[in-house]
Amino acid sequence: MKKLALVAAAAIVSIVPGAAARSTGGLRLLSAGPLVISPNGNGVNDSLRLHVATDAGSELGLRAYLWEGRLSGWRRVPTGVTVHATGPETTVAWGATGAGGRTLGDGSYVVTLCDKDAGKLLPPLVPPAEQRPGDAEASVDQPPWRRTGCLAKPRIVRVERLAAYVDSTSSYAPGARVPLQVSADEGRASVVLERDCSGQQLPLGPGRLPDHLQSGLYHFLVRDPWGDEFRAPVAIRNGSFPLDRPPPRTVLLVWPYLSWRAYNAYDANLDGRLDSWYQFWHQRRVSLIGPVLRNGVEDDHVAVLPFSRWLCAHPGLRVQSITDVELGRMPLRTLRRYAGVMFPGHSEYYVPATHDLLRRYRDGGGHLAFLLANPFYRQVRVDRSRNAVVMTDYDAREGPRTDFSIAGVGYDGCCFLRSHTQKLVAARGSDYARVRWLFRGTGIGPGDRFGSAGSESDRIDPAIPPRDHVVAGEAIIQGNHGVVNSAMVWTPAGRGFVFATGNYDFLRMRGRTPSGERLPWALLDNIWRKLAG
Repeated sequence: MKKLALVAAAAIVSIVPGAAARSTGGLRLLSAGPLVISPNGNGVNDSLRLHVATDAGSELGLRAYLWEGRLSGWRRVPTGVTVHATGPETTVAWGATGAGGRTLGDGSYVVTLCDKDAGKLLPPLVPPAEQRPGDAEASVDQPPWRRTGCLAKPRIVRVERLAAYVDSTSSYAPGARVPLQVSADEGRASVVLERDCSGQQLPLGPGRLPDHLQSGLYHFLVRDPWGDEFRAPVAIRNGSFPLDRPPPRTVLLVWPYLSWRAYNAYDANLDGRLDSWYQFWHQRRVSLIGPVLRNGVEDDHVAVLPFSRWLCAHPGLRVQSITDVELGRMPLRTLRRYAGVMFPGHSEYYVPATHDLLRRYRDGGGHLAFLLANPFYRQVRVDRSRNAVVMTDYDAREGPRTDFSIAGVGYDGCCFLRSHTQKLVAARGSDYARVRWLFRGTGIGPGDRFGSAGSESDRIDPAIPPRDHVVAGEAIIQGNHGVVNSAMVWTPAGRGFVFATGNYDFLRMRGRTPSGERLPWALLDNIWRKLAG
């Protein structure tokens, strides 16, 4: 097994003498490597070594920079590493430690060497008048390591102790072979399958998944002998029936692979910036190669875990699991064989074909349920020739394909203080009568306050079809930039219907029913009955 990198982990990058411009102090890089290091003390690729030509007697300092995101840009990480050159060449080692010896986390770092007097910043790569406003943009156009007393070109180093990912956008049936890619020193790692709802760890057969797995979300748990752990998500299908021939009253669970990738925090192309438009304004491509996040747990894991636990506690439900990428390729005739389609996770991103497919399914009598807020908000396309997901409409919300038109609600706001979270208020009168099925057994009556609404939230728009909204519960929240509405909505559309929680924290709501059941579980019971028919 190899390190996950676009370069070989142990390779030395040779620089042709004279090919790089000299700094004012005569500092010149001769070689650097390895460019992927795993500083776990096992003697294998524990440190980066920079071999440079310099003036005898000069004092060199090693500088490292970490990307802090689209609002901040590059941040210098003090290393405390200095070397006094005794000859015309010297080697400086760095084991991913900060000043004082503290251990730095996994990620990509820009590393350079500078004379004691690092000199002045070099002119911007892009004239200030042409820069997009913001500290991050400025730090890209005039990087803090481009100084007259530093190396002409720094090295980008990936710190990666252990990593893993499934090299596929698909779900897998029990007993199948899964293309799990593991990055571990000397290939020494053990792998088990962890059930997402219970933490139960299942041994793997020779390259195969265990048989007789319950459908849902799982993680490969990878461990190495040096105490490192990493997880990689995988959606497991129901092996008791084919994907295109489900038994009656089966619900299709769709796991949001596209959103997992959009929130990715991995630097697959080793440019120092994490591969996501959430990291850099000009970034429009997210790699399909590499771990989903640094520790392998997807962005919405905590918010969705209560659903996985509920599903685990109901083994008799007829369910099939796939990814949203697979859904986009599913024929309508196959989708119509499912009683309902449920999105347990943060399904923010979608390909246009999926939106069209679901709308035809719903209008023809299908049932949809979105359990987290902000569904189907922005379009992407899967560029398989480049192993990437590409954003196509970062700021646009135009045409017939909107979140409102498919889910009945649309994104309104997010990211306010937890203290601003508000309780939902249940519907009254005839509206309550139409959604009485939702509150069965919960003890929630007309106008009662229940649960909570926080984080990302969705609202209705009566001007955008479908218009027959029934707001089952609503909260008005004071956001960072004004009032935010959170609407839990049931929307008849065509011959089908849609239920949307409008609330990112729906599955984590507190509260108990009169019988002592968790409130979100009781609501899920009712949603499932409605969905499955």
